[in-house]
Amino acid sequence: MKKHNYKKGFLKNNYKLVWDELFNKQELDTNKWNIEIREPGWVNNELQAYTKRKENLFIKNNNLFIRGIKEKHSDAQYTSGRINTSKKFNWKYGRFVIKAKLSKQKGIWPAIWLLSENIENVGWPKCGEIDIMEHINNEDIIYGTIHSEKYNHMNKNQIGGQINIDDISSKFYTYGLEWNSESLLWFVDNKVYFRLDKKDYFEEDWPFDNEYFLIINQAIGGFWPGNPEDDFVQSDYIIDWIKVYQ
Repeated sequence: MKKHNYKKGFLKNNYKLVWDELFNKQELDTNKWNIEIREPGWVNNELQAYTKRKENLFIKNNNLFIRGIKEKHSDAQYTSGRINTSKKFNWKYGRFVIKAKLSKQKGIWPAIWLLSENIENVGWPKCGEIDIMEHINNEDIIYGTIHSEKYNHMNKNQIGGQINIDDISSKFYTYGLEWNSESLLWFVDNKVYFRLDKKDYFEEDWPFDNEYFLIINQAIGGFWPGNPEDDFVQSDYIIDWIKVYQ
């Protein structure tokens, strides 16, 4: 196995905008998005229930707010939001850019990621997963990661990179991925921090040539960030816009 390739520079420069979400309606556009409803513990030992309530998912000033709240809801002690574009919009390759503002609190896990539409047929992790952005706790670190049948967190050998950003919760940043048949490249505010080339790792296990859908969520708790502090009240994950180029 070769070492990670941190070669700078983008893969292409002739992209055109093919899809965007500016959150310029009063409510979330369900022609674009599925709102997931899930019980706590569904994945990763997470504590939140995902709901469709406006307390957890709402648009304000052309921004989508995903609000995690400490509250009793059914069997959960926390609630939050998770949306996806499955069966409505999916993409094979492209450049994905999301402008968002994060919260720094213990136990919080906002993410932007892609899953293959064939997950229903082959399951996870064989379907492939591309994490465009993950952030946990009080860190000033952004993570970009892939999961495949061979390389995944269950095997403790997932492949990814990270970048430090000073006071990450102070403003909006653009989180991005560029993806083609040979490479994946992660960036923040157009600064490339990690690149993965198919030839360096994957001879047979490369699931990234399928149609993928987008997921935006804020988890609370779970095996990676751990539990929130006792004085946790709420956490806002704010998405300004999303743009997809091909």
